[in-house]
Amino acid sequence: MTEASVTPLPAQPPIPKFEGRQVDSVTVRVAGSMPTDDLPEDLVVSVDDRVRLVGEYKVVGVRHFVDPRTGDLVREQVLKPIFVNTIPWDESDPKDDGVIRAY
Repeated sequence: MTEASVTPLPAQPPIPKFEGRQVDSVTVRVAGSMPTDDLPEDLVVSVDDRVRLVGEYKVVGVRHFVDPRTGDLVREQVLKPIFVNTIPWDESDPKDDGVIRAY
């Protein structure tokens, strides 16, 4: 039995400091709307449904704030959707529309 060849991932750059201070964590916020032309016409979702999407987003902002609960400095990266589409949770199920209904 031979070992599989593994290519290590390149090292991630460190989180940039903000005003000389170490940033403790990073969050991502998705904000904004987009046309739904690429989504199924009959896609209607309800509160608490879970929708599985794949998409393309543009970074439209970066801000830093202090988490009032922990005192940590947080970098928040804001993404705006450009394109999204539903994908099934179970690709073998032809009825799976990418939505898990809450009811």
